[in-house]
Amino acid sequence: MADKILMNKNTLAALKHELKGYKTALPVFEMKEQQLKKVIRSIENTVTRLKKAIEQTNNEVKSWAAVMAEETIDLTSLVTVSDFKTKTREVAGVVIEQFETISFKEQDIDYLLTPLWVDAAIQVIEDQKTNQEMLTLEWKNLESVREELAEARRMKNALKEVFIPETQNNIRKIEIYLGDVERLAIGCAKLVKKKKQLKNEVV
Repeated sequence: MADKILMNKNTLAALKHELKGYKTALPVFEMKEQQLKKVIRSIENTVTRLKKAIEQTNNEVKSWAAVMAEETIDLTSLVTVSDFKTKTREVAGVVIEQFETISFKEQDIDYLLTPLWVDAAIQVIEDQKTNQEMLTLEWKNLESVREELAEARRMKNALKEVFIPETQNNIRKIEIYLGDVERLAIGCAKLVKKKKQLKNEVV
């Protein structure tokens, strides 16, 4: 808002209209802030759950990883993600991605010539990769929602601490000024009337 304002009724009306808009917008951003906080808590809970699941699987695999290491099969390339599909949804004005499906491409292996645990290993790897892909997705969602929350807070604070107070202050200044002008005009009118009366009495 400019430092200098026109001290007239048109400006006063415009400022009152702006103030009404600011006061309407403020609760919207306050509500949005609360909604985004809830979304963040939900995503953080999902991130925590996925991290625990990945860590738990890692700990469980350690017990038979030594046996697997003795074989000649390269477990790192045994399974790869071929497709990871998501769908988008809007929450409190921010678009986030939601896991839908995941597909894997398995390395061609001869199960007759490989140990029995390979089949179980494939399932573990797929579960682990699924959780890791979902974790990456949720981290991305969390970043997006946090950015939106920061913007909502900036708007809320700007309205509450800058726009509304400044507009109210300018309205008050104009009202005081117009009140002074009106009183001055009334005083001048009375003075002119009194002078006319005196002139008439002299004549």
